[in-house]
Amino acid sequence: MPDANAPAGTPTRRRLLRDGALSAAWLAAPWPLAAGTSAGVAATPGDMVWTLTLKDGRATNCRLSQARVVTIRPGTACVEADSRRDAATWHSSIVVPAGLLRAGQDYVVTLGYEIVERSAADSYFYVFARSDRLGLGADQWQTWSGEPGERGVAKLRFSAAADDIAITAGICRQGAIRILAMTIQRGSGWTQQSLASPVGTAAAPLPTGAQPFTIDAPANPTGPIVHLAEFGAVADGAEPPAAGPDRNLAALQAALDQCREAKAARLVVARGVYRITSGKSIVFDGLEDFTFDGGGSTFLFHRIPGGAGVVIRNCRRMVMADFNLDWDWAIDPPAWVGRVTRLAPDRSFFEMRFETTAPLDPKAWVTMNPLDETLRAPGAGQEFGGFAPTRIEAIDTRTVRVRPGTRMAPVVGQLYLLRRYTYEKHGIAMGGNSHLSLRGVTIHSFPGIGFITGGDQHHFELVGCRIAPPAGERRPITTSADGFHVAQSQGFIRLERCEFGFMGDDCVNIHDNIHMGVRRAGDHTLVATAIVPWRCPFAAGDPVEIRHADYSPTGFTGRLTSAVADYKASEVTLVFSEALPAHVPSDAILFNHRYGSRNVIIRDCSFHENRARGVLCNGADWLVENNRFFHNQHAAMLLMADVSPGSWSEGFGARNVVVRGNRFEACNPKGASDGAIVQLGATVRQGTSPYPLLDGILFESNQFEETPGPAILAASFKTLVFRNNTITNRGKAPLPAPMRGGVRAEQGNGLWVEGNAWTTRAGVGVPALFYDADTTRAVVCRANQLKS
Repeated sequence: MPDANAPAGTPTRRRLLRDGALSAAWLAAPWPLAAGTSAGVAATPGDMVWTLTLKDGRATNCRLSQARVVTIRPGTACVEADSRRDAATWHSSIVVPAGLLRAGQDYVVTLGYEIVERSAADSYFYVFARSDRLGLGADQWQTWSGEPGERGVAKLRFSAAADDIAITAGICRQGAIRILAMTIQRGSGWTQQSLASPVGTAAAPLPTGAQPFTIDAPANPTGPIVHLAEFGAVADGAEPPAAGPDRNLAALQAALDQCREAKAARLVVARGVYRITSGKSIVFDGLEDFTFDGGGSTFLFHRIPGGAGVVIRNCRRMVMADFNLDWDWAIDPPAWVGRVTRLAPDRSFFEMRFETTAPLDPKAWVTMNPLDETLRAPGAGQEFGGFAPTRIEAIDTRTVRVRPGTRMAPVVGQLYLLRRYTYEKHGIAMGGNSHLSLRGVTIHSFPGIGFITGGDQHHFELVGCRIAPPAGERRPITTSADGFHVAQSQGFIRLERCEFGFMGDDCVNIHDNIHMGVRRAGDHTLVATAIVPWRCPFAAGDPVEIRHADYSPTGFTGRLTSAVADYKASEVTLVFSEALPAHVPSDAILFNHRYGSRNVIIRDCSFHENRARGVLCNGADWLVENNRFFHNQHAAMLLMADVSPGSWSEGFGARNVVVRGNRFEACNPKGASDGAIVQLGATVRQGTSPYPLLDGILFESNQFEETPGPAILAASFKTLVFRNNTITNRGKAPLPAPMRGGVRAEQGNGLWVEGNAWTTRAGVGVPALFYDADTTRAVVCRANQLKS
């Protein structure tokens, strides 16, 4: 094990290889031995299954394509792959044929490389494992990029789920790379350390987390009070939607106009259910020192066009209190529940019986999510999406035969949630507000995200807010997407005593957007390429930092004098007041520090039974305290920066985060990410970054109950402390994974696992600390207890 007292600046192995310190040893053998010694033992014995073998100018045990064997120095050869003259997207340079690997065993592919050239920002290199029998959805990938001359090591770990797995290394789009060595080894590749055996003596540096802050209350005690009833609003929810103009929306907008003119202190709504028949937004714009008192009323929508249900923008010192948003399921159900009763032998069709009238419109069949029979919550197996039925045939009013555009194999007898909507219409959209408080606001159902904000908003809170079905009513879904979503803000966010359950996606996702891909166009001009301008906005005056493709700093931050978006070309031209570096990598990442979703407090909340994750943390100075996480389909917490050009690019990285006193119960039943309850790291195109972007993370005094995999899975970090937690596994996991209840780490510097207590029933493997000895440094493990 690396020295627990090693200084924080000690380079990781990838950095050593990049700097050339190990290059001679590395080139002299198929694979260099790690420096130093280890106090742990290998997680599995590890047998060499395959080694790239070159002889007489050719590869003897693999297929090469657009690649050749070249001599680097006398007696030392490598494979040089070059796709620069081929306009295709995928170039499989080295293929290790199927037949070597056995189902049910773990393997590690280790590949050493030197980058010759990447011809464009979206070019990169990869290695993946694929089974033709299982299909593309079962692929396991590792990707990387870098600058010419950069050397590194890529590792792909996977469990073989079939006997026909082939290994492929290659180039996406145009570039050139030297494969200096490549091996396949049986075993997980992790070093295993007993949690009961003390290692290291260094004291843990403790993050402080978010600091207390104030949301200013409205300061208008003598302002007039306005009543909505005076403007013609009618509580008509018990009746079908009326034809003609939307009288309730008109009444609301007239009342809000009056409040703005008269500088009213409060708008009061009489309790009732009010239909918004047009589907257009209720807009709160430019209000200050104002309270909206919903009086327990409900605003009922049923039309998709028209924007979010409620829009709150450019308001200051405002309270929104005591009202509900809901969707009319009788008119337009967002989802259905049904059971698969039959599957054709050739998968050309399947039959499904619903609990209500079956949907016959093929466009309504967006995703199918298997449900737990008892909880009626997602997480019971493989979900299906994008299957685009070509025909739906009615067998009776509740039973249909479905002919999918892509053949699929739903499980006969399984209960499924069929989603009709995903992001079509959000509940409450906020932007540009400060000192905004939502109190006692409930969203029963809505066909999109529940609460969403972006841009310059700061100092806002949700207190006692809920995403839950009406009392006594059983619905298969609440919001069809996230519960609470922040896509850029200026921070100071608080969630207290909230309950978010049964959403179609994450409970809470708070992040700032970043962008990868640039073109230097002058001494002061940079063009952000392949960008969606509204998703990652820039403006004059913004401080913008340029980072390398692995998130490491280039050392440059400049202030913009202009930012001009070209939506047609998907580009934004950025002009800096400071001179740019002479060389800016084409795959550089841009951090716009105008934004920063920092100083976040999430306390005394409940996050449960949703599809996807619990809380996503991607900023600085957080406190997550005394919450309950129950049966989130995937990881309960995700502290993960992720760049996936063309898809999403989220996060400056979690820093100074305290997670304390929470209870994690039966989370990740689907077993995603090896069944981890907490996952933290930084990825680029799904590949783990070696740079420690995450810094200062503390998990203490939490309870983990019934974990299918590791309690925590960590990468790309500096200073991670996991202490005084209890981890209990008495039951049988739905999908038991290796390392159940343990701790797993790689690409990290400074890991403390101390004072924790594990209780594990007989028959379950003893939990342990698993780490990559090549990339994990300064490990301390002490004062832990193992019970059975």
